[in-house]
Amino acid sequence: MSNPIKREFDKASLIKDITDRENIIRRFQTTGYLDRDDAIKKIETKIFTDAELTLATAAKQAQNGSVNLHQADNNLIITNMQFQVDFLNVKLAKLELEEKQNG
Repeated sequence: MSNPIKREFDKASLIKDITDRENIIRRFQTTGYLDRDDAIKKIETKIFTDAELTLATAAKQAQNGSVNLHQADNNLIITNMQFQVDFLNVKLAKLELEEKQNG
């Protein structure tokens, strides 16, 4: 896969991950409903597949303490999901910046 194609794939993947998480957060904020299993699965899957996010999460847990998401309340799950949204938005912005710089 060439770099431009990989970059577009990575960008589309980030946008999908961000959108999925924002929809879960918005649904919880507007209706109070949270599909806990789906939210936890999305959080854990992204941590396991994104090395940068794994490191950022570990640093956050070192500061705030580690929490078992399966035992966490809904607000803490949403907080973790928002952390991922913020992280992924920064990652997307970096990718777009690199894209502009490389033409």
